[in-house]
Amino acid sequence: MIPLKNSQKTIGTLVPISALVSITNNGNDNGTFAVGLSFLDWLKKTNQSAWQLLPLYQTQLELNSATKRVPSPYKGYGIGLDPKYLPESFVGVYPSKSEKNDFIETNNQWIHDYAFFCALSDHFKTDDWRKWNDGLRNRDKATLDYWSNQLAKKIDNQIILQWQLHQAYMQLRNKAKKLHISLQGDLPFYVCIQSPLVWAHQSAFDLEKDGSMQYISGVPNIPPSFFGRQIWGHPLYNWQSKENWDEIISLWKIRLRYLAGLFNLIRFDYAKAFYHYGAMDVTSQQNDGYRDGPGTVVFEELVKFSKECGLFVFVEDSGNKIDEMRESMKRLNSPGIKILRFGLDEKKDIVIGEYADVLHYPKFTVAYTTTHDTETLLGYLYNLTPEQKQRLAIAANVAYNIDDKIFTKILRNAVITSPAQTVIIPIQDWLVTIERINTPGTELSINDPNWNFHLQIPIEHLPTQF
Repeated sequence: MIPLKNSQKTIGTLVPISALVSITNNGNDNGTFAVGLSFLDWLKKTNQSAWQLLPLYQTQLELNSATKRVPSPYKGYGIGLDPKYLPESFVGVYPSKSEKNDFIETNNQWIHDYAFFCALSDHFKTDDWRKWNDGLRNRDKATLDYWSNQLAKKIDNQIILQWQLHQAYMQLRNKAKKLHISLQGDLPFYVCIQSPLVWAHQSAFDLEKDGSMQYISGVPNIPPSFFGRQIWGHPLYNWQSKENWDEIISLWKIRLRYLAGLFNLIRFDYAKAFYHYGAMDVTSQQNDGYRDGPGTVVFEELVKFSKECGLFVFVEDSGNKIDEMRESMKRLNSPGIKILRFGLDEKKDIVIGEYADVLHYPKFTVAYTTTHDTETLLGYLYNLTPEQKQRLAIAANVAYNIDDKIFTKILRNAVITSPAQTVIIPIQDWLVTIERINTPGTELSINDPNWNFHLQIPIEHLPTQF
């Protein structure tokens, strides 16, 4: 057993709220902020002090669907909270006039566009604003005024719904604060095309006049790509037109200021895209390639802005061509991450010391066993030969065990006892299971099997000894 309560470091769990099930709450509240209250109790019982959540935004609708949404939280609107997280106890709870006005004032940089967008989406049965009429698509003022009046009641309902969701979330955050548990958010680099942020800030993105995209986000199949070619599908920021940088930076600050009201700190996903990023041609794979981002100036401005908002940032700094970003991270005193899963590249059959040498992880880092995008630790070991596992054990300075489940626990405990100040363990690695959350590069636009992970046991039956 690891004596978590005697540890001077932060140890926590990564699990999406949507995966949680409780026997204490109403069955309708499984996967909502209400069930998160019970999960906080489990974290406290196991002497943990952090919970990393995946993005909480509403996701885009599936292709040609008026009701079904894609499951990936990284295809989200980038602002606001997903109505699926609303507990039953908050349905029918309405704000006073002053409460509503205070909420609008606090969120005035995004709430009006968001509520208007959602009302239009419901009216036209699609959140693909490119299919709306020309006046709405191009945000003609007279057309916006007309529809704002026509949908005034629906817009107001959307504002109230967001107020309810934020009240429910604040209940969760207040309990976490009382229990001295840090809620850690996740900031996706991109937002989906079917987003109110894209609709309201079109010049910040690399779009044609009709909203179509020649190039989209992803990873070209160019060495050293780990997962091969990946099509993510988000619109790219319009960094190539420097006159639009002010709007792009302003948009980033809206997102960061919003997250500062929800979390203590956030993981900056795919931050290296500020320096270079994939541009995937929608018509020809041969034209895939990398583009240069705005670089250090913008990256450092946004990290500094986050700190000014009271939001501490740690950075996903895995991958190649990250030296310049890491220099910025040192100047900004922002930690990176270490992921044991990448300690041995089974494809190349080589040890990656930066991730495998757990004993020498930097103190100022956030250490993981695995992530939401990889196999679980047990699933990873199943893919390795006995010889590879022994080499991993040597690199991690731990004893090898032929039993994969026992070896999983040995490696997990090595990460926990590493010098890293913060350690985050995905829930599957606490439970030593193989159910993964996502397989990058395999997402489907319809009926995607990824991102549907759910715990097979209720929170109340989760183990409390490790």
